[in-house]
Amino acid sequence: MRNGKFKKALGRLLREKKALAIPVTYLILFASLIVIISLTYSFAVAKISAHGALLNASVAKQNMQVLDDAVLSVAWSSGASRVVYMDDCGGTFQTQPTARNLVLNFTDEQTFSDIVFNSSVGKVVYKLKPSQVSYEGLFIRGDYRAVTNQSSSVVTQLYGATADDAQELILSYRPLVTTAMIGESDGKPLNLIRIYIVNLNSSQSLTLREKFYLKVTAVNVSSTVYSYSFNSSVSSLALKATFDNASGNTVQLQISSNANGAVVRVEIVTCNIKIQRAVA
Repeated sequence: MRNGKFKKALGRLLREKKALAIPVTYLILFASLIVIISLTYSFAVAKISAHGALLNASVAKQNMQVLDDAVLSVAWSSGASRVVYMDDCGGTFQTQPTARNLVLNFTDEQTFSDIVFNSSVGKVVYKLKPSQVSYEGLFIRGDYRAVTNQSSSVVTQLYGATADDAQELILSYRPLVTTAMIGESDGKPLNLIRIYIVNLNSSQSLTLREKFYLKVTAVNVSSTVYSYSFNSSVSSLALKATFDNASGNTVQLQISSNANGAVVRVEIVTCNIKIQRAVA
């Protein structure tokens, strides 16, 4: 009797455990599915966010190139203007007219040295969220040199940087220098050194987001002339350029001279560009 009752009780217990195991199994499977769905959703959101940041960076790059094209198209033509459209890239657009101080030092690198330019030239910045592709240290247009004397080089410096965990695209302009012998003065060869500078000081101080229009105007072109006379033969002089007291570069300038020396005229030609918000 006792064995029979025990067997019946054991059978009921086993049936109850089997019956209980089914919903517990389903509960475990359901919980596991929820975890998998959550992880997949988080991964998908992260991927979409990264793709969106990458797309925004590409749009900002295109915006800056369009703006640069507009500046170069009106430069050196006083009164010329152009309106450009800047698409929404999820970032913050800023003009900083008094940023980026440029110093130009005209020297023979031995006994003679003269500062011929010391002023800010301004810059434009797009502040963006971090993305999978970084423009840090990359020059989209131009290169690292603070001054160039090659006609094939562009004056544009469009490059990437990082600041406060944000990615930045920066647009600014460096000087271009040319040399030529244009005649004689007091029996000495007369050399003209011309330095071209695109200056954004006249721009409005702007902080803009989403979509907007900009008007780019060449306000005027001004020039400043320095004259130097050398009483002995000189084959070359140098122009040193630095931005914001950071390391810059030096270009060598070939000079024509004779036994009497040389006369050098340095002309700083500045195109003042105004960037302002425009109404569509």
